[in-house]
Amino acid sequence: MSGQVSRTLEALADAIDALDLPVDSVVLAEAFALADRLNAKLTAAVGEHDAAEVWGHDGATSMTAWLRHHTRQSGRQAAACTRTARRLRELPVASAAYRDGVLSGGQVQAIVANLKDRTIGLFADHEAELVPELVKLSVHETGTAMQDWARRAEAVLGDDPDTPTPQRSLHLSRILDGRRELSGSFDPEGGGLIDTALRLAATRDVDGEPTRSPAQRRADALVDVCRRFLDHQHHHRGGRHRPHLNVTTTLTDLEQRGQGRLLDGSVLDAATVQRLFCDAGVHRVFVAGRSSILDYGTTTRTVPANLYNALVLRDRHCRFPGCDRPPDWCEAHHVRWAMHGGTTSLDNHKPWK
Repeated sequence: MSGQVSRTLEALADAIDALDLPVDSVVLAEAFALADRLNAKLTAAVGEHDAAEVWGHDGATSMTAWLRHHTRQSGRQAAACTRTARRLRELPVASAAYRDGVLSGGQVQAIVANLKDRTIGLFADHEAELVPELVKLSVHETGTAMQDWARRAEAVLGDDPDTPTPQRSLHLSRILDGRRELSGSFDPEGGGLIDTALRLAATRDVDGEPTRSPAQRRADALVDVCRRFLDHQHHHRGGRHRPHLNVTTTLTDLEQRGQGRLLDGSVLDAATVQRLFCDAGVHRVFVAGRSSILDYGTTTRTVPANLYNALVLRDRHCRFPGCDRPPDWCEAHHVRWAMHGGTTSLDNHKPWK
């Protein structure tokens, strides 16, 4: 047995240590089903601890905070576990079905996701009839059935003046390697609009370029949509509504194709810095050491507005092979990079997505 566990869990720990799963699809599916049953017991225990506020004995402010600290869960995982545990404490039939392996964890999440404080009592009143019908369904079908049930329940209960609609949330978090993690939750209308926009904005792979996964195409489409908005919004003045990003670098780095940084310290690779520098507003700053600024020059554009307009009239669309995106989706790029002798002139530029 690895690690130290309480006597209550010794048999479980020994069984896990001794377990050696073969390469067998049936056994693997059975193992996941058993893991579901274990998770059902854990969720029930979380519900009891939460109801008794045992988390307060350890100085935690909530069950979610306790889970985050003591079980090393992310904030999202801890919040979801607490929410599920609280719902299942009010649903003895669904909880028992989960514990017995009749309902899967995915089905339980589909049920919980469609229950609100004001509708869970109505579901509890009828779960003896509802749960056996949900057991027969897939996770997707369970979600669809619960959405239908939730709409009918809302109609029975009438409008809820305390619930603003639509309910939407979006989180963009910087992670340890400088990248961003995006997560959100949207009502059907908002989610449908986003889905349509990403589908229409997603470009096909161009011959000769690396093949992208659907997730990569959606991510590129989201960046394109945001860039298009920033290029054409009318609330903040500026040459073609720039800048979208503030990048700091040194003359030496530019000349040697080195890296740059965003204002929050995130590092941009050389290729990204080169691409952004092709069409940017540039401030010259002379410094003494790291913090003493001697001179801060006025902004100059690497591609002024009149040159960009001339590019649009000349080329009319993206010049990348195989791409016909209109000019308002494109940036102006040097054919020969400016820091390596390329001139800021019409014959050294082309629109490029």
